[in-house]
Amino acid sequence: MKEEEEKNNEEIESSDGNIDEKIEKEKSELLNKVLSGNLENKRDKVGFILNNNTSARNSDIELAWSYWNTFEDHLFNGNSITKEILKQLTSINSLTRSRARIQNEYKLFQADHAVKKHRGVLANEMKNLAVEEKPEGLETYSVYIDETGKTQDYLSVGSLWVVDGFKAYQAYNEIKKWKDQNNIKYEFHFSHLSKNKLAKYKEFFLTFLKLNPTVGFKVIILNKKGISNINSAITDLTFHIIHKGINHEHSTGRAPLPRLLQVWIDNEEKGSDQLKIENLKERITGQSISNLFLGDFHAVDSYENFGIQIVDIFIASINRRIHNPESTGNHKDELANYVLELLKFDLKSINLENNETDKSTVFNLNY
Repeated sequence: MKEEEEKNNEEIESSDGNIDEKIEKEKSELLNKVLSGNLENKRDKVGFILNNNTSARNSDIELAWSYWNTFEDHLFNGNSITKEILKQLTSINSLTRSRARIQNEYKLFQADHAVKKHRGVLANEMKNLAVEEKPEGLETYSVYIDETGKTQDYLSVGSLWVVDGFKAYQAYNEIKKWKDQNNIKYEFHFSHLSKNKLAKYKEFFLTFLKLNPTVGFKVIILNKKGISNINSAITDLTFHIIHKGINHEHSTGRAPLPRLLQVWIDNEEKGSDQLKIENLKERITGQSISNLFLGDFHAVDSYENFGIQIVDIFIASINRRIHNPESTGNHKDELANYVLELLKFDLKSINLENNETDKSTVFNLNY
């Protein structure tokens, strides 16, 4: 009898493990689709709305209104609605089920604590805690981050700052059409550049900038001499580029607070990526920045993610010119020069002798 009970328990644990793996896989797939703009079904589209409309995380009416206005605008004019049109639109109940799965099972794009408590999905230990209320209709910083130079003299961390997710989605659709028209099946990565692809890489970067006039770029560079723990230095630099980047966005009035901060890094290794993310969240929280609220931080696949691909080309271009300043004849030199000229980035402004992470300067480039 005892052996049978143990066997049943093992089967339950195994089943739970399979469920956890399935949920984690679905969560990863959803994130990649939402951030790439490759929205194939209702769940993907609901995830996109939740990512870019913080009010929709708290209100299913706001979710439905934003969903209809974005994806069913051939039926819905954004102002009024008739009974006949309502019958044709995706039902609120259906959207609510997708929203609940994304928030409750995938733990993405979470509602405010007060709303979660009202919905009955807040963990018991959290129900009585005092939590900071977020403003209604909070806008976002979506920051895409990549680094380079681990085995070279200089470490560089680059970031792309997107402050209008709906406009970015329209841009991603246009880029996908452009790729299809040109029969481009490959991913844009600086390290994969060949001479025969140079023209398309240039066109990709320029097209992205034209379609995303509100994005900003930030870079931080460090002389690696004397630094023994490279991963720790990269985490430090990533923190500084986020922290100083927020100050820049706010102080210049380009994208002032209050905002919800969301950070996406190129996935490399699950364990180290997660540790890096937790360290970043802890350090940013410790800054107690007024009117900054933390959202999702995740490592994501770059395959269809144009944000990650753009920041890869951006930071690799800087890295190329830093480490090969006299080289001119290679196709990678040509792309690097092209990118930096487009962004009006002056390499002479960089202090390459600096090797203290907390004193590193973030260079801001607003396209």
